[in-house]
Amino acid sequence: MQGAPDRWQQGVYTAAKQVEVLALQEVPDAVPPDAELADGAYVSRQTTLAHGFTVERYRWVNCRPPLPGQLHRSPCIIYKVKTPTRRNRSLAIVVNQPTDSVRAVQVIPPQPVLPGGPVDSAAKPALGIRLTDGTWFYTLHAQNRPSRVSQRNDVPSLISKISADAGSHWAAMGDFNRTPDSLGPLLADYPDLKIVRSGHFTYPVKNPKDEFDYMIANGATDNQYTGFRLTYLDASDHYPVGFWTSAAADGHEFLCDPIDAILRARQATCVPPKNPAIVSLGDSYISGEAGRWAGNADTGAHGSVWGTDRAAANCSSDEKTCDHDLATVYGPTSYAPGGNKCDRSDVAPINTADYPHVPAWRRFNLACSGATTNEITHPYADKDEDAQTEQLADIAKRYQVKMIVVSIGGNDLGFSDIVRSCGKRYLLQIVAYCKNVWPDVNEKLTTVRQQVVTALQTIQQTMRTAGYRPKDYHLVVQSYPDPLPRSTDYRYPEKGPRYSEGGCPFYNADTDWARQTLVGGLTRELRNAAATVGARFFDLGAAFEGHELCSNRAHQATASDTSADPLPVWQAEWVRWIPYLWFQTFPWTSQGDQQEALHPNAYGQEALGECLSQLGGKLESPFGRPATDYTCHNDPVQGIHVEPADSKEIAGRG
Repeated sequence: MQGAPDRWQQGVYTAAKQVEVLALQEVPDAVPPDAELADGAYVSRQTTLAHGFTVERYRWVNCRPPLPGQLHRSPCIIYKVKTPTRRNRSLAIVVNQPTDSVRAVQVIPPQPVLPGGPVDSAAKPALGIRLTDGTWFYTLHAQNRPSRVSQRNDVPSLISKISADAGSHWAAMGDFNRTPDSLGPLLADYPDLKIVRSGHFTYPVKNPKDEFDYMIANGATDNQYTGFRLTYLDASDHYPVGFWTSAAADGHEFLCDPIDAILRARQATCVPPKNPAIVSLGDSYISGEAGRWAGNADTGAHGSVWGTDRAAANCSSDEKTCDHDLATVYGPTSYAPGGNKCDRSDVAPINTADYPHVPAWRRFNLACSGATTNEITHPYADKDEDAQTEQLADIAKRYQVKMIVVSIGGNDLGFSDIVRSCGKRYLLQIVAYCKNVWPDVNEKLTTVRQQVVTALQTIQQTMRTAGYRPKDYHLVVQSYPDPLPRSTDYRYPEKGPRYSEGGCPFYNADTDWARQTLVGGLTRELRNAAATVGARFFDLGAAFEGHELCSNRAHQATASDTSADPLPVWQAEWVRWIPYLWFQTFPWTSQGDQQEALHPNAYGQEALGECLSQLGGKLESPFGRPATDYTCHNDPVQGIHVEPADSKEIAGRG
């Protein structure tokens, strides 16, 4: 469910009314609005078990249709246990039976990857219920696998514990975060186990490559369950899998609601609806890099970093010590070991954009840190990523894509190398300014424009191949927000503590050159590229006005700020500072990773998401024709606001 409360109504309700037992993972802390805590015959409304976990029992009033002769619907029952480390990551089981058929509940505590080894802080428990016939059903969400080659995680330990506790008749369903074929040793140790699978890839929805969702059972498969991938259910980043005892004429996949085909023994004949979706392509400025940070703090890397580290978990009361789970922010794409370093954050602009008629789970972030125009059209082998246009093609077939937003060109220009060079010259007090050692920038910008045009044309061809006409979707090319203030707007003097306190090691002259020539020049060429292919252009240059790194209108967090009461967004910097250039010896320099430097932090990404929200409202407005180009500004009076671009402001910014 990915922790989204509205998925109870949007997806879970559709599934719950068709099955007897529904296993859920990443359940939001909130329950359906028509669910209420209620005692049962065998389980009270809140039952605390031996390991300290509390299972909550809810009556979901409108889950089941009325039985013959009934005037009102009878409820489903929800059993939910909160996982110990993270919000909106609970486990739940929904029971859809006419009577209270649950005789017992159990929570298997988190298990180690290796027997006798330590239990990882990110490990989750398993929740089980026993029905009247003695069968146990469990829901589990295993740890992420280290890599595709090494799929070792806590599944064998969890299944061993379930097998020991549940006896000879049980089934475990959920997200195993490893493929069924990797469990050969487990099946050798437990020959009575059976894996029931659909045989189709289930993760990720945008371009599935792996089958992570299936059933492992002992005895419960006597009824000859068959697994089906349910592509008609649009409610998660995984495809749900259903297990029924009936066969299906269409094999192991249901594109449409199977209630007729299975429960009424009629073959489903329908055309699956294509729900609207939006997509982001490109590089780290739109993938969500630096989304880990809610502002900057001149302190050590320990604890919550004065409330700015969104990956902090299980903190002490004073937040001086915390665990750090990058998957909280970046999921499996983080720069932590095992992640692919695309750094797609939970607050990436496409995720926080409120586009008309497009819920959160149909906003697809295909962008990846480090991507150039080449990765738009070719695989990113180093990060095990298909070409972004190939991933787009899959989404375009399954959904009605309404908007594609592209941020690309910065890595083609070598922006990070140039900025790193400028920073080192400041630290070494080299008199020759950075701008004087990069005289060929304008020539490079011309090449970048040509490369961007080619990438955009490939995107358009991808959409044509998928059956789209130009008027069916909006192709938007966005520019880059200025990460640094004007030289006159620095919070620190040029010969002051710009780096040691502010993390912004730049000369005044290089700062203005970067704004005008680098960011301004790239903006100009991206606008020209968009015009060449007939795409819309979205200028974000002034989106961070007053909240740039080291701006005199913004502040860092202080020791009085905490995760519970963080530095307010309207006071904070919206750009991640430069944590280190060569080494990590300063007290604060080991915070995070250098690749996050000068990227929009969580506050900046949410601001860019607001820019996209307002842009979407204008593009989908029934009143008048949308403009070709737009610009997103921030100012103290209006805040974030999007307007049609004024040709006078295109010439350049100071």
